[in-house]
Amino acid sequence: MPRLIVCLVVLAVGLSSCATGDGRTLNPPVFPPPETIPPDPTVPPEPTAPAPFALIAPWQDGAEIPVRYTCTGDDISPALTWSNVPPGALELAITVVDLDASGFVHWILYGIDPGRTSLVEDERPRPGAEWINTAGTTGWTGPCPPIGEEHRYQFTVHALNNRLEVADDALATEVISTLNLVAVDQGAVTGVFSRTE
Repeated sequence: MPRLIVCLVVLAVGLSSCATGDGRTLNPPVFPPPETIPPDPTVPPEPTAPAPFALIAPWQDGAEIPVRYTCTGDDISPALTWSNVPPGALELAITVVDLDASGFVHWILYGIDPGRTSLVEDERPRPGAEWINTAGTTGWTGPCPPIGEEHRYQFTVHALNNRLEVADDALATEVISTLNLVAVDQGAVTGVFSRTE
């Protein structure tokens, strides 16, 4: 009998040590808060990456180009906006190339003031000049793929830290190649277009 009483007392003490206020659940353990280490004032903060040089068109990147800007519509250049021009840029250029027609160049606009951040529809900024495109005309030639074909068109804004210098008789594709070589940064957006008639 004494051994039984001792066992019951031990069991009761053990249960009471595990119980919470209502005897159903255990209280969560209490830990001290984690130690926080203040930043070292002698260590410079990590540099943040600059925002990218970006070009924005009236359509989402990769989406269909509105007919208004094509050969089956009003055939005018779209409004374009760009942001985060690199510091030190002396001029900007805008080009439009058909990626599915052996690099057919639809537009080269160069000598744009680097302080500008946009063009409205059908605008030719001053200062600024246009190069002869692959169609043999000066200025905008809208997307105009063969009937039944969908082509991709890349619009690019180029930031230059020197004035564009090419031969007077340079082809549009040669001007594009030069811009791609000398640009300190570029932003681009693409669009697609297909003709049904």
